[in-house]
Amino acid sequence: MKKLFFLLGSIFVLIPSVIAQTDLIVKDSLLYTYTKLYSLHSDSTLSLIDTGSSLCAIDSTYAVDKMGICLNETNKVRVNSRTNKLSTCLIDSVSFCGKIYRKVPCIVADLKGIFQKYAPDFVIGADILRDRALVFNLSSKKLYPVRNKTIKKEAVKLTWKDCKRYPDVPLSFIIFEAKISGEDVCFAFDTGSRTNKLPINFHPSSPELIQRETANLSSKLKTKTLKCYKNITFQIEKKQYALDFFEGNYTYGLLNLEFLGGHSFILDYRKRNLVILPSEVL
Repeated sequence: MKKLFFLLGSIFVLIPSVIAQTDLIVKDSLLYTYTKLYSLHSDSTLSLIDTGSSLCAIDSTYAVDKMGICLNETNKVRVNSRTNKLSTCLIDSVSFCGKIYRKVPCIVADLKGIFQKYAPDFVIGADILRDRALVFNLSSKKLYPVRNKTIKKEAVKLTWKDCKRYPDVPLSFIIFEAKISGEDVCFAFDTGSRTNKLPINFHPSSPELIQRETANLSSKLKTKTLKCYKNITFQIEKKQYALDFFEGNYTYGLLNLEFLGGHSFILDYRKRNLVILPSEVL
């Protein structure tokens, strides 16, 4: 889901719930799960899990029609420390993976109008994801809190950088320093992106031209001719990876779910760890 960058912290009360796991759905290289939302009305909806969104987000039509939210009562917040602002509202509570989160701030945007068939009703952002370490079990298609603190030697643990070190990077983003052909680059691990993208003006090889659907908050979904760089090898810490990349728009690139090669993983915001798990660990 591109692109919700917000420099806003939030405080909410966490209330334990009985169920400690939820279904995990992979579709179009994106991750989804069901959440229960409570405001004037309540509803259960399939929600996008987006590490590339600092806050949660809700579709404006869904907010009004299903949740009874009055858009006249929304507040404007600054995006990326720039002058542009987006509307926000407070959801009374969000039930996600065995916990209920109270007074959750959400960006209100015309997600369905912009992203069309790819748009969810609700987006789970880093504001909720950073609360606890979570296991994304792609084999069993389940999402649950970490149960065993011991990480097997076969797992690959990558520690991301403090995003505050990078003035162009929104807060709560998962940033990895990498090398491509000896050059230093930065990537954000973004589960809300359908493609991998290079940093702007970075051209490691001759690209191919590919027709691809694309959208962002300022441009509705449409098919464009994009530059694609095939099988680009890059290194994060001591591990090498190879992916296809599209031309990017930011000083940092984007790594989507393909980066994990189909492996289950642990996301731990408190320790800033992304742990890629071999199948036998689970």
